[in-house]
Amino acid sequence: DGSDKTVGSASIAGMDISITNDGGDSTWSIATTVSGIALTLDSENDVSAVFGLAGNTLTVSHNGARAVVAATSTHYSTAAADAYSTVAISRDLTSGATLTATYSSSDDSLTLKAAVSF
Repeated sequence: DGSDKTVGSASIAGMDISITNDGGDSTWSIATTVSGIALTLDSENDVSAVFGLAGNTLTVSHNGARAVVAATSTHYSTAAADAYSTVAISRDLTSGATLTATYSSSDDSLTLKAAVSF
């Protein structure tokens, strides 16, 4: 396709590491699990932690600020965005449904969702 993209990944000492260079723009992420908590950190200043027990899950995420990026032949354009955080709590019910409450600081919203798997 003519793009100048290099992708690499490895699992080292319990950490999953990925690195991408796309036309000179490099990004990376590191993910691991510590004491049952899945942690992820990336080059865009994003961090997340997911943990839970017996059908209950708590996900805490922080998304770093994004600058305006103009479109190029290898990248889509993106709008600027302020940093924000989210907290989501999910509960599996005995009926097979899942309830999830999510708070987002980006718009100071609290959302409640119910889902059923068939």
